Amino acid sequence: MASDFAEPDSLDQLQSPEQVALLDAVDKLRSQGMGHYDISLPQLIVCGDQSSGKSSVLEGLTRLRFPMKDGTCTTFATELVLRKHATVNIACTIIPHKDRTEVEQTGLARFKETFSSREEFSFPSLIDKAYDCMAFGNKPVRTRFFKDVLQIKYSGPDLPSLTIVDLPGIIQSTLGKEKSEDAERVQELVESYMRDKKSIILAVVSAKSDPQNQKVFDYIKTHDQPAVRTLGIITKPDTLEQGSPSEDLYIQVARNQKQRLSLGWHMVMNRSFGSRETTDDRRDEAEREFFATGIWSSLSRADVGISTLRTKLSRILLDHIRRELPSLVETLQKATAATEARLHELGNPRNEAQQQRSFLMEKAQQFQVLTGDALRGTYKSAFFKSPSSDEYKDARLRTRIHNLNIAFSHVMYNGGHKWQIMDINPNLGGPRAVSSETTSGGLDGHVPIRIPRSKFLKEQVGPQVRESRQSGLPSLVNTWVIGEVFRDQSTPWEAIAQRHLDWVFDAVMSYVELALEKLVDPQTYGLLLVELIEPELERRKVLLDAKLAELLVPFQQLEPITYDPSFISDIKEIRSRRHQMIQNEQGQAIPPVESDAHLLTEFVDDFTNSEILDLVQTYYKKAISVFISNVTVLAIENCLVTDIARIFDPNLILNMEEEQLQSIASEPEYIRTERVALQQKLEDLKSGKRILDIQARRSAKGKRCS
Repeated sequence: MASDFAEPDSLDQLQSPEQVALLDAVDKLRSQGMGHYDISLPQLIVCGDQSSGKSSVLEGLTRLRFPMKDGTCTTFATELVLRKHATVNIACTIIPHKDRTEVEQTGLARFKETFSSREEFSFPSLIDKAYDCMAFGNKPVRTRFFKDVLQIKYSGPDLPSLTIVDLPGIIQSTLGKEKSEDAERVQELVESYMRDKKSIILAVVSAKSDPQNQKVFDYIKTHDQPAVRTLGIITKPDTLEQGSPSEDLYIQVARNQKQRLSLGWHMVMNRSFGSRETTDDRRDEAEREFFATGIWSSLSRADVGISTLRTKLSRILLDHIRRELPSLVETLQKATAATEARLHELGNPRNEAQQQRSFLMEKAQQFQVLTGDALRGTYKSAFFKSPSSDEYKDARLRTRIHNLNIAFSHVMYNGGHKWQIMDINPNLGGPRAVSSETTSGGLDGHVPIRIPRSKFLKEQVGPQVRESRQSGLPSLVNTWVIGEVFRDQSTPWEAIAQRHLDWVFDAVMSYVELALEKLVDPQTYGLLLVELIEPELERRKVLLDAKLAELLVPFQQLEPITYDPSFISDIKEIRSRRHQMIQNEQGQAIPPVESDAHLLTEFVDDFTNSEILDLVQTYYKKAISVFISNVTVLAIENCLVTDIARIFDPNLILNMEEEQLQSIASEPEYIRTERVALQQKLEDLKSGKRILDIQARRSAKGKRCS
């Protein structure tokens, strides 16, 4: 199969001002460091195994003398920018890789070598000087490879308008540790270019060996399957014996019948050792004579010879750039938008006190708005819709506090009592009804101790009554005993409440930290926490704990008291239900409460003990609800949550001393550095976009006119 370039345009036809301007535009983008911003540009890259003849191909294209000694290996990429011009000029510079430090980039940017004629140009000497510059004063170690690019801008009267990146030759033999390391570094460098979808691969293969055995095609199978971006270039066909199977094989390869490539194959003849000093014109003439004889004359003239290769490559590159232009414009637009967004995130510079104060006040105002929404449970902001589940939970502060309060209430009702007093009949009053007791216990690990009512009266209430008799009738209830039994029953309250306050405080702390983390840079965030936030939150934690101690006083130190009008009716209901259900020895129901004669026949303490327990259980029901409400409202809401936004308040920033202001809000060095880099990047991207817009308009105008 012949190449698509059966009737190629002449080189002059491919060097119109518009086409040259298009190539120059892409080269300008490259020189502006678009690669530093991970923006790929359309390009031709030359790849091949060591001794494959790459240097001969480049020499034929450029008319510059490249080193062609077997085993010679450059340690960095070389970009050749060829342009047609009346006079010869060769300017060589180094494009530093983005990983270089600022000092290194400045040093590499100073490298410059110029030549006014081809005869002055010495590629081996240039390679040595570029290497020494990239090594930056280190002892030369020729196994070291660099990601920097040596750029050679070469203009002359008989050159194509073409830009090609020459890559180090792929190392086949890896005998020895040093060779193995070299091979890995070359592979990494070559593959980094080949995997770029905007790279057209010029795969150079030597006719001295089967193309399947040449390593470059292993890489093509990996990065360009099924070979839509690859043009094969066959070198050294004159080394094949006439009529040999190898000669027949390469005829089939050149016709794209063996190793099929979308861009086809091209064949050139290298200078031999004996003809290394011949002129370029004589070299081209010898090549034409070779392909005009024998079996080689059967190949299309468009697919053989260095002169037609120049034309072919110019056309391939131009067509490639035209195809990629729209996507390149879109890529620059997206990169510009992303850069502007990041600059907006960084905000204005903060070198002066006023700038620092304005910055913190703006962030404080944003914190106020966020916190107001968080406390109201108004979750419209993107802040409350974080992709991280933990952040999502921490941001929704009101929801988290509500859930903690509900859990606290559940734990208190199910595990706040020390004793789980079991009535004989579950339909009676007592703990089951009064405290909603279950066997689940509290989330703090406390499980109420199960005990029958009769045993509790005998072992817990009875001893208290016997040791606390007061003056008057023996059956009178001592209010002090009521308080003691209640205090014993409510022993777990303090631990459960303290655990709950700690959890709510942690939730508030997590919210504050998350909000500040989203609003300011890490350095300012850390300083704000240390200087303002943590001291204020710790102060509130002390107040919170003090409030809990205050709320516990009525239940731990004072006598039970309630003015709830339902208290009396609840007592009557408990007594009534118990007396209605207690059976005598014959199983007959005893009359209700009015039958005091039966009670008087019982041991006097039984009546007193039962009265005390009824009072304790009824009061416990009232008290636990009051305590839960007090903890959630008077402690959590009043002491911690309600005005939490004031811990980072604009008025606080307004009155802040300049020394503290500078300590907190001065801009970190890394942000200043990032801002400068982003501003330069934005300038480069906008400049690149303008360049491409001009080319796009020219291209559109050309299509309308054609």
